[in-house]
Amino acid sequence: MSMMSQQINNLRQGLLAALPQPENLAAYREETAALLAKHARALRWDYISASTLMFIAVGLFWWSCFPGRLGPQGVHSFQFGAGLFYFVGAMYLLRYSIYKSQVATLKEIKQVQLQILELQASLGKAREPQS
Repeated sequence: MSMMSQQINNLRQGLLAALPQPENLAAYREETAALLAKHARALRWDYISASTLMFIAVGLFWWSCFPGRLGPQGVHSFQFGAGLFYFVGAMYLLRYSIYKSQVATLKEIKQVQLQILELQASLGKAREPQS
């Protein structure tokens, strides 16, 4: 049992050592906000890209349904293009949803890290001798 508790203590110490120091709490909070803003912009552009590709796919498909003077070869080309754009758009949507869940997990981790740092800072202030 002592071997297990030793491993848990080693893991705990390793995780706490990876955290920034409480003195840098304000800077770390700003870095975290900047990082999350960067990921939010990237998420927004991924969603715009996926939506645009799907919109193009739907447009090509509808254009192939009312071809005008395209002829059968043009209709098949537009349908193939619509399928291709739809497939690529679906891949972008999948990428977007995976990235969105990763960013949500990162946000939760950063919130927990900030809470731990705030607790460490408040404990450090409580331990300081009063003059």
